[in-house]
Amino acid sequence: MSLYHLALQSEWNRGQRQGRYTPARFAADGFVHCCDDLETAAAIARAYFSTATEPLLLITLDEAALDVEVRREAPAPPDGQPHAHHDGRKFPHVYGSLPLRAVSSVEPFEWRR
Repeated sequence: MSLYHLALQSEWNRGQRQGRYTPARFAADGFVHCCDDLETAAAIARAYFSTATEPLLLITLDEAALDVEVRREAPAPPDGQPHAHHDGRKFPHVYGSLPLRAVSSVEPFEWRR
């Protein structure tokens, strides 16, 4: 199964230098925010990246290639506010840095602002 993670270009560049990617929010959140589909990724992009001044990337992960725990849990918005698209769905939270071998693709992510 594929998981999707959104990252700013600079964060991805900085985060992958050690052979594993750890997003900047990991220290505060304790996990990597992911989602299961592109529609949700677009909603997340609109909610949290609408003012970004640099490219946003869609990181596609092969869940089976992860060597850390994945838990499907209620949304955990980075700003601590109620999540706009919480409809009872659970989101994949990856409890560890991402091994680069689990990354299937990295591509620019365009969405309607």
